[in-house]
Parts: sequence; structure tokens; C-alpha cells
Amino acid sequence: MARMTFSGTEEMMDALFAESEKLERKATEMLGAAGELAVKAWQTAISEAGHAPPGKSRRATGDLMKSIRASAVKKKGEAYVSSIYPHGRDRKKQSMADIAFSLHYGTSHITGDHFVDRAEELIEETVWDTMQAVWDKD
Repeated sequence: MARMTFSGTEEMMDALFAESEKLERKATEMLGAAGELAVKAWQTAISEAGHAPPGKSRRATGDLMKSIRASAVKKKGEAYVSSIYPHGRDRKKQSMADIAFSLHYGTSHITGDHFVDRAEELIEETVWDTMQAVWDKD
């Protein structure tokens, strides 16, 4: 029976492992940069819709704009995920995410203005270039 021997497999495995660590770091950096842009886009959309002072509503406090944050980058299965949405509660202990939902889709008393769609449009304009710049860095 023939016997096969391989040389260099340890070095190859070490190189592949180092590359996978680099990819993981890059993915985290890319999503972090994209998250910052997304937060700014949400804030711009909230302001354009008049949900922050001085807004078209006398009830606008600016709490919604301040509550927008990107969650930490997490690995879920094979994908890396970061969520951008309103966190926390307002002065009346109402969830900021619920308030954003009501303003976006509307209620029986409020007509929705779909400001989140505008935020997504703003994100689309810049996020890919920013992520590419992070990828090309190093």
C-alpha cells in the first residue's frame, strides 16, 4: 500500500486561521462604521419628518432622536448582525421603539409618515462606500 506524506499543512492551517481572524475583525469594523452612518440617517429622517424640536408637533421632545443606537455587533450563525433602532423609554415610560412604530405606520389618531423608509434611503446612499473603505484599509 502506498504511503502519502504532506509537508506544510501546519503552516497552511495557521495562515488560514490568521486570515479568518482578520475577516472577523474586518466584518466587525465594517458593521460598526455602517452602524454609525445608520444612526445618523435615522436622526436625519426623524428631523426631516418633524419628530424632533423644532418639529411640526408641539409634542416633539427630541427623545426619539436621542434614543437611536446601533447594537453591538454579534455573530449569529455565519452572519454578523447589528441592529439600529430606538432604545429605552420616554418620560412616560413608553417604549421608544413603540413610539417610532406608531409614527412610522400610524394609528387610528395619527397618520404614519414612513420616516424609517427615508432613513433606509439615506443609508443606501453611503453605506456601501463606507464599508468598502473599511475593507480596503490596512
